[in-house]
Amino acid sequence: MVGPEQDRPFALLQTQRFVERLKQLGYEVDPEFDFEMTILTPVPGVVSTVPDSAYDIEYKTTRQKAWRNLLVCAVNAALEQKLFTLRPGDNRFPDKMRRGEVFDFVLPNGLPARGSVSDAGFNELSVHAAVNPKGDMVRAFNGGFDAGDAFGTTWVERERGAWMQSSDSSFNCRKGLLDHLAALQVEPMGYGDRGRVIM
Repeated sequence: MVGPEQDRPFALLQTQRFVERLKQLGYEVDPEFDFEMTILTPVPGVVSTVPDSAYDIEYKTTRQKAWRNLLVCAVNAALEQKLFTLRPGDNRFPDKMRRGEVFDFVLPNGLPARGSVSDAGFNELSVHAAVNPKGDMVRAFNGGFDAGDAFGTTWVERERGAWMQSSDSSFNCRKGLLDHLAALQVEPMGYGDRGRVIM
């Protein structure tokens, strides 16, 4: 039984997997096919996960991969704990003067982590995450090593689609932890992981 519409999870339409499956079934595939480019008119229940300006964003360095993985884990954990959904305005945490709702989670490699989510306005969310957290310093925008052995921030866009805004410049990580975070295998739960920071 599926829950109410507002609790339905988002699912990613992954072009590469779809194309591979079509080939397995013997269909000819247009090499230019891409879900994001195919859906040009709004379809109820379908949202974009890649803004036009994000096709050149790649996570190549160990640092970029570590930031991406930590924040995807944090956003996924907040979604699993039903603190918000990817629908515009659907916040389910008390707004404590934008101080941030703190939540705990465990990374796929077993390390403890703590996140913080707050309303950033314009249907965006501010999400922070710390590994081996120290108190509630994860709430601070520049928590750095005061928040934990690794600390990063992102914003989650929900107005024009559903994606994380890529901002690895707001990332601190102890050297011994960097490779462990970069090696995590984690996929976004219905949102994109590449987007320009919106100012």
